[in-house]
Amino acid sequence: MTQETVRERRLPTGLSPSSMDLYHQCAKRFEVQKIDGGYEPAGYEALLGTFVHRVLELVMQEEAGDRTIEAAKAHARVAWAETLAEADFQLLSLSDDQMREFRWRGWHSVENYFDMEDPNSVLVVDTEQYLKCVIEDVPMRGIIDRLDRDGDELVVSDYKNGKVPKPQYRGSKWEQLNFYAAMVEATTGERPVRGRLIFTAHSEVLETDFTDKSVGALVNKVTATWQDVKDDFEGRGFKTQTGPLCAWCPVMPTCPPGAAEVTMRMKKGRVREDAPGYAMIKQMQRQVDVVAAPQGVPTLIALTHHQPEDVGLLGVILDPAVAVVARWDQVVGVP
Repeated sequence: MTQETVRERRLPTGLSPSSMDLYHQCAKRFEVQKIDGGYEPAGYEALLGTFVHRVLELVMQEEAGDRTIEAAKAHARVAWAETLAEADFQLLSLSDDQMREFRWRGWHSVENYFDMEDPNSVLVVDTEQYLKCVIEDVPMRGIIDRLDRDGDELVVSDYKNGKVPKPQYRGSKWEQLNFYAAMVEATTGERPVRGRLIFTAHSEVLETDFTDKSVGALVNKVTATWQDVKDDFEGRGFKTQTGPLCAWCPVMPTCPPGAAEVTMRMKKGRVREDAPGYAMIKQMQRQVDVVAAPQGVPTLIALTHHQPEDVGLLGVILDPAVAVVARWDQVVGVP
């Protein structure tokens, strides 16, 4: 986190489906992003998903009968111009060939959608609907991709451009849809009957019914999560949850447990070489400066070009402006 992104620590204004999911993936990353205000630029896949979402949003804002492939092409040109202007997209520094591939993949997903359902048959209530409410004293917010009406019933439709998760990994997706259902009911008095996940890149739709049990379980989880966030903020501390995703986490360079996890997995050949964390650890290993330590104290290392003034430090320094220090055998490892 750079000096420009540092702000006064404060609780977020509420929970969204993505922020709740982030907290349960890793509370430490939640802290950096939501409490400290650290900025994480969107990656390639996220930006690709945004491009597809934008095209479909514009298509579904057309009147029924005008939602055609030709209209989608025109909207894709608008969405592409918006994408090019995005600072996060510019940070990717894509070559001309890579940008062509980006557009091709995005357009492929749009075409797939037209094969999955007839957009002119959909009775659209709203697109990109921003909702904000308070349920059980928890401030909640979110943006629904599409709210439809099927006869007399409301349906939540959410576009996904990633892979279709295996059944055992769909829990967070169902929670996201139930999160939206709870907010729609709280703001309109009408609960949607079901939710749909439209996986545009893979031409597959997953559906779930909203019930008292499913929405109630979601509200209970939101309430418990919000209490946990407040407890962590007020002194309990945000814990690091290590695992395979550490190799893809932008917080990892200033997170010794995360760096240790990635290093361990690299030794076992369990980290993809295109993962950002793989390159980061390799760079750290090249930049190691061994720091002399008092007799009897485990050897410490600095993972930047700057050495800490107190070489007898027994803990871990988490100040990226000065140094990141950790035990040699825990993070970098002996070659």
